[in-house]
Amino acid sequence: MAKRAKQAKQAEPKQLTKKQIAKSEKVRRRERNTIIGITLVAVLVVGVLIYGAIHEYLVKPNSPIATVDGVPISTRLYQKYWRYAHANTSASLREYQAELDKLNVKAEKSDTDTIFIQYYQQMVQQLKSQLMNLDMAVLDSMIDDELVRQEARKEGITVTPEELQAEIEQAFGFERNPPTPTPTAVVTETATVTETATPEPTPTVMTEAQFQSAYARQRDYLQQQFGFTEQEFRALFESQLLRQKLQAVLAERVPTTEEQVHARHILVDTEDEAKKVVERLKAGEDFAALAKELSKDDTNKEQGGDLGWFGRGVMVTEFEQAAFSLQPGTISDPVKTSYGYHIIEVLEKDPNHPVDEATLEQRKSSALQDWLNTQRYSDRVKRYWSSDKKPRVAEITS
Repeated sequence: MAKRAKQAKQAEPKQLTKKQIAKSEKVRRRERNTIIGITLVAVLVVGVLIYGAIHEYLVKPNSPIATVDGVPISTRLYQKYWRYAHANTSASLREYQAELDKLNVKAEKSDTDTIFIQYYQQMVQQLKSQLMNLDMAVLDSMIDDELVRQEARKEGITVTPEELQAEIEQAFGFERNPPTPTPTAVVTETATVTETATPEPTPTVMTEAQFQSAYARQRDYLQQQFGFTEQEFRALFESQLLRQKLQAVLAERVPTTEEQVHARHILVDTEDEAKKVVERLKAGEDFAALAKELSKDDTNKEQGGDLGWFGRGVMVTEFEQAAFSLQPGTISDPVKTSYGYHIIEVLEKDPNHPVDEATLEQRKSSALQDWLNTQRYSDRVKRYWSSDKKPRVAEITS
């Protein structure tokens, strides 16, 4: 009994003093605060990492790299186009450089080799220049596409699914309804024999199954290497069709008449020479005769300095301003340009002179590009490009 009582007494917990209780509570608070602090730090670190990841892989790629009338062009799509253009340009550069290297190592080079060496050198330099200017070239192209889409919408220009499909098929070399070839024999006659040559075989055409296979390979390649969706892949062809249709509309609107002047000039090297020419003209000497005698412009001096009819944008600015400010039959004071000093006489002016055929065709062919050149840097377009929006080097697939 005594032994059991002793064991029970030993099992009873000791009563802590107030000092011990306070100290224990202080330790527990310190431990709790430490755990909370560690947890907060961990949460903050994770939060920073998550924010960085979201900003890098979600916010930044989806932020606009430019807007056209408020319509955004996403950084993500810009990066796809950039990688695609970089890969294609780099591949072409490697091919031309390889061909150039082959020719350069040849001990003896023919005239043909020399011509090809010059050609390959030019191509290599052009491609290197394209790579150096790729950032803005890709952005400008995407801005142009959006400008064209918006203008096409205003003009009521659309691309039907059938037109889009036909454009894609043509790009791959597939003709859904190829013309039926008519083989013809070539007959050669001599004094004694008539020979009938065997017709050349009809070139093999791509079948629809071959087209579908080639299309699928290209679509999958663009998706795997650059992240293009099929919709984005097909949009490349749609943009091209919209450009063609808008080009046709704008070409039809190119004016066929414009303000022009018919003028002639005498070109000399110095201002003193020009003043002497003016004095001789005022004294009554013939303009055409002086042009033949004194003008440095060999392209027209034999015609008395006659430049024919021309509109604005043809001559250098200083010459143009002087010519269009003169009245018919009047002669200018010396006009300085980068070519020297001109004395100009306007013979005729016409506010609605017909544009010559060659100039008209040139203006029609460049109608879309001229329009884009004015719109691309207008107030309609806002750019937000910065170097950090380019794909990182490690992400580039050549």
